[in-house]
Amino acid sequence: MTVGYKAIGWNRQKRIYDAVAVGGLFLYLATFVVVGLVAHPGITIETLLIRAFGTAALLLLHVVLAIGPLSRLDRRFLPLLYNRRHLGVITFVMGFAHGAFSIFQFHALGDVNPLVSVLTSNTRWDSVAQFPFQPLGLIALVILFLMAATSHDFWLANLTAPTWKRLHLAVYAAYALVVLHVALGVLQHETHPLLAATLLTGVLVVAGLHLVAALRERNADRAPAGEDDGFVDFCALDEIPEGRAAIRSVGGERVAVFRDQGRLSALSNVCQHQNGPLGEGRVVNGCAVCPWHGYEYRLRDGASPPPFTEKVPTFRVRTDGERVLVDPRPHPPGTEIEPVAVEGAAPEAPTDDFYIGYQPHAPRSIAAWLRTPIAGLFVLAVLIPAYLVTAQAQFADSVFEFGTFRQFEGRLDAAPYPVLHVEDDGGSRPHYLVEFGKRGARTELDELDGRRVRASGQLIYRDQLRMIELAEEATVALDGTTEPSVVTELGRFELTGEILDSKCYLGVMKPGRGKPHRGCAARCISGGVPPLLVVTDRAGTQRHLLITGVSGEPIGEELVHLVAEPVSVEGEVLVADGLWQLRAAATDFHRLAELGGASE
Repeated sequence: MTVGYKAIGWNRQKRIYDAVAVGGLFLYLATFVVVGLVAHPGITIETLLIRAFGTAALLLLHVVLAIGPLSRLDRRFLPLLYNRRHLGVITFVMGFAHGAFSIFQFHALGDVNPLVSVLTSNTRWDSVAQFPFQPLGLIALVILFLMAATSHDFWLANLTAPTWKRLHLAVYAAYALVVLHVALGVLQHETHPLLAATLLTGVLVVAGLHLVAALRERNADRAPAGEDDGFVDFCALDEIPEGRAAIRSVGGERVAVFRDQGRLSALSNVCQHQNGPLGEGRVVNGCAVCPWHGYEYRLRDGASPPPFTEKVPTFRVRTDGERVLVDPRPHPPGTEIEPVAVEGAAPEAPTDDFYIGYQPHAPRSIAAWLRTPIAGLFVLAVLIPAYLVTAQAQFADSVFEFGTFRQFEGRLDAAPYPVLHVEDDGGSRPHYLVEFGKRGARTELDELDGRRVRASGQLIYRDQLRMIELAEEATVALDGTTEPSVVTELGRFELTGEILDSKCYLGVMKPGRGKPHRGCAARCISGGVPPLLVVTDRAGTQRHLLITGVSGEPIGEELVHLVAEPVSVEGEVLVADGLWQLRAAATDFHRLAELGGASE
């Protein structure tokens, strides 16, 4: 309890709690990164961090949601509940780190605002398989931010406990959105069945704990029988132990009847701090102490001892033989009602230790018992990330020589997309040209079409495909002669495959294809990065065809709504100086689902 506000009311228990939480989180992230680098040597650090932060946030969210019902099922979990808001803030920080890295990686450095790109890069709201998953994660992150920003008791007091509680119940909406975000996002690309089974297990555990906790409380909500004078039969006298309470639903409200030194008092069961179950606490020095955060209320009037001002409603209580009766009509909070004395020996007071969070030390028995589940969480902090990393699909053997600048010489073809034919072992090899970020090569290269040039940049390659991300220095012409391209027309074909951007696919992003990469591919292609159609022939060999218009002109913006989906197209196929090309109109591309070739 407090009469003023500080950022954090540190005590020994809070420091231990936060040290354990941060230590476990650090162990999780370190394991994820180390195992990720070993199991996937080709992974980019950006992808590794995105997945580490995202899985950490998802795991922490499960822990946060499990603590509540666990505390209702076993009071020994109450120390975890006492500072659960700290764990919630850490969950938001991990989610924010995941979201920030993802938005920068997939949507920044493009032709539109990154947040706009998140909401507009995928508009397939009519498809389950292609449903936009990134907006779901963004909405969940906003909800978690609102909860983290209002987690302090200052907001609890000013919003009032009922409003604050309703706001923070939005965690269940955030959880549902996060589960859908994962199921409709990364699990569409990472198809290992154990990954989907892990997510399903987490959902079932959270739902099961809440269901079991709710069923245990159902009996307390059964309305007791009424009496002629308005009192209702509450419970048997021997059901109320000394120093504790019995809880029943009376007049639609949960009431707690406490027994203290042979006298009975009835208070509302709802603590004014966070609507905690006051009746599950214990009587200490004539006050009912809430088990959640230690708020105290005097039994005779439901008011907190000065200088504190919290109050709860009080109820009249009487006895009839061995039965306890309660008037269901509440008195205003703080109304004094004389406790009712009872005869006979009281049941023995419970001998289990009672946890009060604001005290500097937790009871030894509870602290000792908690070491086992906490140790288990530390073990899981090592096993789960190792398991998640090793279950992921291997990344393609592609390379982005980031930070290594080379000089390249060769003939430049400016159309339909700039390509530098670099001399290689007596011949030449085509290298697509792009610039930093999600942009194609600069338009001034058109003046150098067909000429021999020298360019500086960073090499990107995958299989036989090559690309150069140009440096800021100007591309220099070495002579004024031009050389014609050698074109071989192969005919008209009907092809099926996936449209993607060449820059990420060749090695800048991993993975550089599939639904999780859809937003990035849309930004790259609309920014001028050459689009490719990746197809697999009957022999299982992949072909990569540069997509152009029917006359060989650049085409891209018209195709962004089709990226990362199986498509079918009929068009002209040709080979120009070693580059396979597909010439077709944007209207010639169709989703396979529209043609009945795949089920949505």
